[in-house]
Amino acid sequence: MSEDLKNLIKNICILIVVLVLAYFFANQVGNLYVYFFPQGASEGSLFSTPKSAENFLLGIPLSYIFFLTLLFTAFGGSKKYWWIGVLLIPAVIFEVYFDLSHIYFPIALGLIGWLLGFLIQKTFSR
Repeated sequence: MSEDLKNLIKNICILIVVLVLAYFFANQVGNLYVYFFPQGASEGSLFSTPKSAENFLLGIPLSYIFFLTLLFTAFGGSKKYWWIGVLLIPAVIFEVYFDLSHIYFPIALGLIGWLLGFLIQKTFSR
């Protein structure tokens, strides 16, 4: 098996782990987001959603950004930043389209994830 194929399989496995973690932590991250940026009551809207569903939908892209930068920085291969850049495109589009006024929050989550991943990488490389 070539080295490129091994890296591809490893990065796809990391992506799958990121998606699973984003799913399971979406509600907690959504609650954190609502804590920092309280949402107004959405009465009078056409569709009514439970608050937990709103928090889950808010938390999916945020937890995806955090875990993507964390895991690819810590365990990604030689082209990890290329993978991070390409895989962040959908989350960035979502954040810019739906919540441009708080764009600094996902940027901060990405930077925190990158810093923790960098520290993990340095710890394991010793």
